[in-house]
Amino acid sequence: MDLKKRFFRDERGSVSLVVITLFLVTLMTSLIVADLASVAIAKRSLTQVTEAAAQRGVRNLDLNAYYSGEFDLTTMASNLLGIGPDDPGVPIDCSKALLDAQGVLVDWANGDKSLRRGEITSLNIMEINCDGFGVQLITEATAKLPIIIPIFKVHSVQISASVSTTNTRKAGFSPFGIRIF
Repeated sequence: MDLKKRFFRDERGSVSLVVITLFLVTLMTSLIVADLASVAIAKRSLTQVTEAAAQRGVRNLDLNAYYSGEFDLTTMASNLLGIGPDDPGVPIDCSKALLDAQGVLVDWANGDKSLRRGEITSLNIMEINCDGFGVQLITEATAKLPIIIPIFKVHSVQISASVSTTNTRKAGFSPFGIRIF
């Protein structure tokens, strides 16, 4: 009995176990945080290139739809009084818009490595739509993790970005390009 009591009351070495455990927990936490930060930065980079592609797409003006003969003096007067038709937006040429948006993504994926994040690979366009006034893009890529933790055995994660953009006209009256209000 006396030996058992001494064994359980002996506290030598217990502090070193706590210190080692806390060190390992801190180390694992810092490695996980580094991986999460890398994925967050890769996600933001993918979102930025997707936004750039969508913005490049909507710059293609559909001249025929834009300059259709819908504007006359009565339309101008009703717009000034605030009772005119709702403006659906600036019409864009969808065929050119989709090609431009795809071109930006291909250029970025195949371009100089200094212009993109090194951990992003396998950029794919999951969905690309044009409704005549806007471009919608959904992209997906693989982000490699900088630190592979043996316990989890995860080497990479899938990230995606979804962007939609349109062009709008500014409200007001601007004859000859000079904005009055």
